[in-house]
Amino acid sequence: MAFMTLHYFSNMLNKMTEVNVIVPEKRESDGTVAYEKLHAQPLKTVWLLHGLSGDATDWYRMTGLERYATVSGYAVIMPDVDRSFYNNMAHGRRYWDFITQELPQRLRALLPLSTAREDNVVMGNSMGGYGALKWGLNQPQHFSRIVALSAVVDLADFYDKRDIFAMPDFDLVFEGQDIHAKPLSLSAALAQFNAAQWPLALYTACGEQDPLYAPNLAFSQQLRTTFGDRYTWTSLPGDHDWDFWDQQLATAFTWLTITEG
Repeated sequence: MAFMTLHYFSNMLNKMTEVNVIVPEKRESDGTVAYEKLHAQPLKTVWLLHGLSGDATDWYRMTGLERYATVSGYAVIMPDVDRSFYNNMAHGRRYWDFITQELPQRLRALLPLSTAREDNVVMGNSMGGYGALKWGLNQPQHFSRIVALSAVVDLADFYDKRDIFAMPDFDLVFEGQDIHAKPLSLSAALAQFNAAQWPLALYTACGEQDPLYAPNLAFSQQLRTTFGDRYTWTSLPGDHDWDFWDQQLATAFTWLTITEG
């Protein structure tokens, strides 16, 4: 695998931003990399989103991501969105526009990433799990699969738990915006989702000791109603931490391979 850190000026954010990238490199039987084969076809891509207290480095520092991606053959894109909840902030930057418009356009101009829906997956944990579900459910034309680990699935419930998750700046993100309506509300987005038009496969998981377990369990039932056997829910002992997310990331990459095609 090749690992790179990109620093570039974002027009949407009006600032420099960081994106970390893993690019698969297939090894030959003698252990060398066949460079002439690297870009023989566009790369399958995972858009991997970080949580509330994290940044663009979280996933490769805290998990076995590079090993999992090596086996699966996916390129992995890890942007930085501060504490924005992947939203155009009420008092801050336009991170929803950045993540959904500028980021894919910019990265595909730099790297041979596939634009095909079937080759693109959005994945995240905690706040990033919310971002993955929000992006995938509101713009399903871009993705074939969604993975959300310990996701914030109910913003109203999260607001009540904001002290647990050290989120005193909730209003900086959402003030004046309707968190009960699409696109911010995942339940509202799901209620309007056309599963026949946009067949998605979804994987969600949450630890049973996680403060977000109850809303995840409830939302899993809504997802099952909408997506049927294309939906996988995993409930295991675990907390809101990297031990759980690393374990589930490995499982999620295996699930990606099984659900291809």
